[in-house]
Amino acid sequence: MYSKEIYNKVKMKIAISIVNEEDIVMKKSKLNIVKKLAITSCALLSTAGVVFATTQIINKFGPNSSDGAQKAVDNGYISYSKENSIVDSFMLDNYNFYITFNEDRLGMSLNDIFQNYERSDVGERVKEYLIIKNENDEEVFSNINTAYGLSEKDGKIFYTATAKEFPISKKLYIDFAGRKEILDVPENMQNDIIQYKLKSISDENWKFESASLSNTAFKIFLINCNDIAWNDNECIETSNGTRYYPAQRSDGDGGISIEEGGVVKYYNTFNLTKFDATDVLIVHLFKNNGDEVFIELER
Repeated sequence: MYSKEIYNKVKMKIAISIVNEEDIVMKKSKLNIVKKLAITSCALLSTAGVVFATTQIINKFGPNSSDGAQKAVDNGYISYSKENSIVDSFMLDNYNFYITFNEDRLGMSLNDIFQNYERSDVGERVKEYLIIKNENDEEVFSNINTAYGLSEKDGKIFYTATAKEFPISKKLYIDFAGRKEILDVPENMQNDIIQYKLKSISDENWKFESASLSNTAFKIFLINCNDIAWNDNECIETSNGTRYYPAQRSDGDGGISIEEGGVVKYYNTFNLTKFDATDVLIVHLFKNNGDEVFIELER
């Protein structure tokens, strides 16, 4: 049976904890192997707190931030804090949150944190020293994945968080080990998600659920997609022929799962952003036997 075949392929995603920039980057060959093994079963495994490293150059918010987030930074989608703030800069949209702290103003270094917690333990216990809430008094880091690191060049501690959807807030309330800060979120960060609808799909047995676009990422969800498999050529193609590949970064970025009853689900996050998207998109996905499935989307 197909479901048994999927269960035999189930592998837990590989987690990356708080590390310095030189430690967090994975070689592309290793990442591809990990990606192919990252088939999860909702009936058997929970992948909360899992983080993949990107294989690209170090971005503004560290190696675990996506190329899509860097594209947003390049287009001015970033906020710098006032003088003498413990916060250096930050970015917030529906899917990603990035923030950097100035070690000197903070009075605490990443090494200080490591002295209080085991290195492998820091990622699990971050909320013991860092709490970020929105204007509704909700913790931004609640039930999402986080990655941390240190920029050796300028002494910035960066924090990366991803989620299926963030509550958008006009203010962020920061408490870092008792050091408090209130950040005003710029109006351009109060963005609306762009929804894409299905125009055509080459395998009509697969069911399209949703596709959405933000300032930093593109997400797509499918069900009943039997035989779907990870492939290095998996991508989103714009109408001008440019291709954007998976972010390969976090638990919210990609998964193939099989639920009770044998329903196969697929979701993934790509580095396409509002700054590059076109009205029509082609999604290139693949089956176990290498056959390609084309999904045409439109705004």
